[in-house]
Amino acid sequence: MATNKNASFRYRVLNDCFADGSRQWTVERLIDHVSDLLDEHFGIMKGISERQVKEDIHIMRSLPPRGFDAPIVCRNAVYFYDDPAFSIEKKSLNTDDVRSLTEAVSLLRQFRGLPHFSEIEAILTKIEGKALTNDPDEAVISFENTQLTRGYEFLPQLYQAIRAGQVVRVAYRAFQAENEEFVLHPYYLKEYRGRWYIFGLVAGKDLIYNLALDRITAIDTTKIRYKANHLFDPAVYFADIVGVTRPGNGSIETVLLWVAAQSAPYVETRPIHHSQRVSSTDETGTTFSYRLIPNYEFIAEVLRLGEAAQLRAPDSLREILTRRVAVLHELYNG
Repeated sequence: MATNKNASFRYRVLNDCFADGSRQWTVERLIDHVSDLLDEHFGIMKGISERQVKEDIHIMRSLPPRGFDAPIVCRNAVYFYDDPAFSIEKKSLNTDDVRSLTEAVSLLRQFRGLPHFSEIEAILTKIEGKALTNDPDEAVISFENTQLTRGYEFLPQLYQAIRAGQVVRVAYRAFQAENEEFVLHPYYLKEYRGRWYIFGLVAGKDLIYNLALDRITAIDTTKIRYKANHLFDPAVYFADIVGVTRPGNGSIETVLLWVAAQSAPYVETRPIHHSQRVSSTDETGTTFSYRLIPNYEFIAEVLRLGEAAQLRAPDSLREILTRRVAVLHELYNG
């Protein structure tokens, strides 16, 4: 093991030596003591050099974040702390450290309900108790995906089922549909626009199903033997689509979308799909090209742009959008 790999261990050993006023710690004694403990704890038999010990002392004396600002003095070839109460274990955080930790804690606390958050919560509480001030913080940042939607409570259970390779029985009710029950071999969880989806193999089928968590009404574990995932590769599954819906008979097409000049920068800086490219541009707007499988989510993204966009190819997709726009026209003019 390289010496830099156990630096923090050496610093703690030296810290204990410098705080121990009952012995006179010369360089030779420090070398012997640190070497013995490296051998005992890590099996490093070659020991440590005088140069390394002196370099460690130099680093410990240096200011944070590199070192600890340790008050190490050397008198008559003996090293010790000038302040007997000092310890790197008790070293308080500086203002920048506290500010960084405060910001990190604030961000992490927005993800309550995610798998393993209870463990994170315990760590955050320790950080707050030992490092952070008790002053109430005004919220200055938030995430869109922290809104707890219906079905969010099933997220930890499904996550654990995937990790444990456990088959689950899912009671499911799609919008405007009858209740269904699926015996699911769960493989993957994905969030899209604030909603979570579980992907897995349904017993008796050779297809990957996509179930929205907000339409799940109950989940029970089973003792059915779990089928390992040989069908679902997330990188492949999501590569050619927007969102989470992959049409069963869909194929990759070249799509051309014209966007008016005032909205084109928004689309350019927030691509609808990773294949997005600028095909042409002029004073009226920009035409973007895509290579993807058109699906519900892509159509929704186009409609979201309203009158600032026009889909120009392929014709089959133009027809779908024309029908959708006609329905909207009737709703607003009926």
